[in-house]
Amino acid sequence: MAIISGGGRGIGAAAAHLLASAGAAVVLTARSQDQVEAVASRIRSAGAKAIAVPCDVANPDEIEEVVEAALSQFDRVDILVNNAGIVWPVEQVREADPEEWAYNIVANLVGPFQVARNVLPVMLDQRYGRILNITSGAADHAVPGWSAYCASKAGLNMLTRCLAAELLADGVTGVTVNALAPGMVDTEMQADIRSIDTHGSSLDFSRFHQAHQQGELLTPASAARLIYWLVGPWSRNRSGEIFSRTDATWLAEVDHDLS
Repeated sequence: MAIISGGGRGIGAAAAHLLASAGAAVVLTARSQDQVEAVASRIRSAGAKAIAVPCDVANPDEIEEVVEAALSQFDRVDILVNNAGIVWPVEQVREADPEEWAYNIVANLVGPFQVARNVLPVMLDQRYGRILNITSGAADHAVPGWSAYCASKAGLNMLTRCLAAELLADGVTGVTVNALAPGMVDTEMQADIRSIDTHGSSLDFSRFHQAHQQGELLTPASAARLIYWLVGPWSRNRSGEIFSRTDATWLAEVDHDLS
């Protein structure tokens, strides 16, 4: 059984469809009830198991409701994909609204921490679990105007490593924690970035426009395939790692295993 945050569209929805087609029951969560219910409905129409539980991962009470619903419906949690995230505010630090900046950190870092913390007792009791955090190359590269997003994803990478190290120190081998930087994927977040008016600003997002115009954006389905490998049996001996689409050796391993 898999919990997927940000499951109403893009990478989350694609991952939900792929995992469901492989036999997993899925619990989809996002702030938009209509979106997650639409995805869950399509999965059920295909004969698989899915429920939708609306949730803002910045709200700890709503996170608890998601985990409770998963346990009530399916009696276990095998997989967590922390996919929900936001890019806003996109502004220079001196101009950024402090509350918006802090909300980004809560949504992109504190939220995944809260969800992982809620599912960990279940996974430890089962002696099995896969936690996957969706990160970004922005965690390692400073992007002007993206201070909140870059900082939150850098923090998410370190949270991934710390949690994996704690499990290893406790002798836990059945529960793994990894992160995935899927590259530039054709999602609504990318469309939002391209919609930003940078006229008269020092911010430069031309590379995002160029990638879109030249057809270089990756499909959500291609990202879902990487998620499938990372939460499946092929990653059993990997934990505390930040996987990236730029790693040709790993991609070759994925292609070999999933061919």
